[in-house]
Amino acid sequence: MGAVHRRREDGTWDGVAPRPYEAGRRHELIDGPSYRVRYFEVPPGERTVLERHAHDHGVVIQRGAALVTLGDEQHELGPGDVVYVAPDELHCFEALGSEPLGFLCVAPPR
Repeated sequence: MGAVHRRREDGTWDGVAPRPYEAGRRHELIDGPSYRVRYFEVPPGERTVLERHAHDHGVVIQRGAALVTLGDEQHELGPGDVVYVAPDELHCFEALGSEPLGFLCVAPPR
């Protein structure tokens, strides 16, 4: 059965408890059999772990400015920009400026 989660003014969603993440918080918005959608929020000046995964994933920047590391390259991005992270690619998302970085991440199921 489908589900609807409405976003609140405080940046959370009805029916989705935020979970602590290495740098900030994570919301598991959809955890379906074919894919999952998560929202990450990274405080200003913080960054996600520099890591790699066996799976690919897509990211859409929703809020703030980001310095994104993909392998040996770095890119400054903002709201509406999209990132494809290839399997086993080293990657990291850093919040630039004074606003938190918020992004959606679409990945394979667990």
